[in-house]
Amino acid sequence: MVLKPILRKVGELQATHARTIFLLAIVLSAFMALGVPRIRLQTDLSKELPSGVPTIELQDRIGEKFGDSDVFLIVISLDPDSDVEGRVQDIRDPRVLEMVVELHQLLEGEPEVSSVFSIAPALAQAGVPPSLEASKEMLGRIPQASQAFNRDYTATVVFASTDLGADEERVRSFMRNINEDMEAVRRPPGVKIGVTGTPVMRTTLMTLLVRDATFTILLSAAVILGLLVLLHGPTRGLLIFVPLIGAMIWLLGTMGWLGIPLSIATVGIGAMVLGLGVEYGVFVVKRYEEERETGKSQLETLQTILPGVGLAIFGSASTTTVGFLALLLATMPMIQKMGATLALGIVYSFIAAVIVNPAFIVVEESFMEKRRERNAG
Repeated sequence: MVLKPILRKVGELQATHARTIFLLAIVLSAFMALGVPRIRLQTDLSKELPSGVPTIELQDRIGEKFGDSDVFLIVISLDPDSDVEGRVQDIRDPRVLEMVVELHQLLEGEPEVSSVFSIAPALAQAGVPPSLEASKEMLGRIPQASQAFNRDYTATVVFASTDLGADEERVRSFMRNINEDMEAVRRPPGVKIGVTGTPVMRTTLMTLLVRDATFTILLSAAVILGLLVLLHGPTRGLLIFVPLIGAMIWLLGTMGWLGIPLSIATVGIGAMVLGLGVEYGVFVVKRYEEERETGKSQLETLQTILPGVGLAIFGSASTTTVGFLALLLATMPMIQKMGATLALGIVYSFIAAVIVNPAFIVVEESFMEKRRERNAG
């Protein structure tokens, strides 16, 4: 088979140029690590919708002609946990209405806000009633008042429309302004205030994506390292684990350099690649140990195992890669990106196990041998 002599030659190069391969792997990892901070987060699901679908294209045209707006909902509600004396017990309380009017005016002063909807404009002419009963009577005469309150009058909403788009930094900046406005208004006792809406959910989703991606990678890496050390010992466990982490850095760095976003679909790829790729390193290290125990040299060992286990790993990695690449035929862009990213992760895991791992083993053995010679001398 044409791959066997190639892999045999690779084994020869690994034995004679192990340090060079080791240094190249370190340099590549350092370069790819610079791309990791460049990974962008895709929390706008509209960017992940397929093209060529009439309904979606119509929605895009409507947005272009009439404009897309992001709506922030500032919810003012009764606090059921409050037992403060004199607390508000009906959201139509004049103190709450004064708060709504003040907040409405502050939001209208924000340059990013295109329009504000609340009960405040209806109170502009007559003013805020002096008592709760007067407030109920006046609001009962205003037809649009029911749209600003819930049915049991425990909450009211202020809608602030903006055109921030998918720029998360602009959204975060505007949210800081909203929070400052909410802190600036006079809040009566027994009332709480919060903000939600699609932009807020996107920003929250971004935070969760980063947290989940970091947590899953760290957890899977810790568990895998623990099992490798338990089953193969500290030295061999690290020899399997370090190139695998290198492959993980290469993958994340490639995502950063090529602009492949981290989205709902790709947030778990780190743990998946670690789980799928660890077996490749285990096979290589185990076969290396078996051949070395027979008395073969490093060169003979690598020339023996690479055409065998290397070819088997190539078959496993290639079929897995093809399976993931089949996702490129999916309609949803996020599924396509997930397939491409997972396929790339498997390719990097194969390179780390078959090319880098043996070189690491040779360097480690050479280092330990020189150390023993110094101790003996």
